[in-house]
Amino acid sequence: MRFETSTDQFAAAVATAARFSERRPNLPVLGSILIVAESGRLLLRATNLECGVEITTPAKIVEQGIVAVPAGVLSGFVANAKGRSISGSLVGEVFKVETERASATIKTIPNEDFPILPRVSAERSFTEKTHDFAKAIRSVVYCASTSAVKPELQSVLLYAEGGKLAMVATDSFRLAEKTIPLRSGESVSQLLLPARNASELMRILDAASGEIEIYYNDNQLSTQVENVYYTSRLIDGAFPNYRQILPKSFMTEAVVLREDLSSALKSLSIFADKFSQISLTFSPEKKAILLTSRNPDVGEQISTIRATLSGEELTMSFNSRYVADSLQAISGESVRLQANGPGKPMLIRDAVDESYLYLAMPMNR
Repeated sequence: MRFETSTDQFAAAVATAARFSERRPNLPVLGSILIVAESGRLLLRATNLECGVEITTPAKIVEQGIVAVPAGVLSGFVANAKGRSISGSLVGEVFKVETERASATIKTIPNEDFPILPRVSAERSFTEKTHDFAKAIRSVVYCASTSAVKPELQSVLLYAEGGKLAMVATDSFRLAEKTIPLRSGESVSQLLLPARNASELMRILDAASGEIEIYYNDNQLSTQVENVYYTSRLIDGAFPNYRQILPKSFMTEAVVLREDLSSALKSLSIFADKFSQISLTFSPEKKAILLTSRNPDVGEQISTIRATLSGEELTMSFNSRYVADSLQAISGESVRLQANGPGKPMLIRDAVDESYLYLAMPMNR
């Protein structure tokens, strides 16, 4: 094997592939990047058996070949490489990579057992705008559970009906849903994409534009994003019927400026206790929301933000981070807060945009 290619393009491909390699692999080959030099291009493949990528980049191929190189070592060297071009060659069991200013020799890994990435047939698919799909993932993925007790909660739910694609995630303490127009395709049954894999797909989409077509079957989901082929396993399980817990009516409703609420929450976090607890008092009489945080070891803070209120006076307690997290997916100037009393969840959404909703469970301490 011997090739020469653009340093920037090779570095970008290696950086992407490295994210999909296993950090502490039981099989050494899963901690590597497979590099295939063939007919005018390089193909870089990496997988952790949960998800994987194949990235192609143009190259001058002097001699075709294939090699598996430890991902961490290669990405560390290439990330700091200088110069317009970079070359690679395989000599025995050593891979030599060289730029105008530096060179390195890296011990290779036997590549015979490197997995082949599954290809999903085109029988079932749907199309979305790349930007919209990435934004939808970003709007909900932070709500997915980090506990392995319920694998279905470690996922992002995707389903489509009525011309809209919905993404949902929950950890039982909060829930987020984002809907986007379905560009093409019919109804999509529930797909559970592991949250970590969804985040990686989002990062790939952030660097792309146009539209993407998503292919799926009962076990796998894949897509081609420009020069990157991405595939992920799907979780076999049943996502909770979250629609049953969404309130249909409310006893108290408030509309506040998003920036006012965000600033107050940041300030209140300084005085919050170890449970990050804050209290919200909705006061229609004062046309304001009073936010309180208290820590016996630090002190107490009370902030008041103006609001348009309707309904009854109400006081509820929440984890401040859970409330603050909802604001990252709201782009409008105003936020709508809707509640039904202590012990019941609060609904948070953009005051104008109905495509996003966030449900936060109260703290009952």
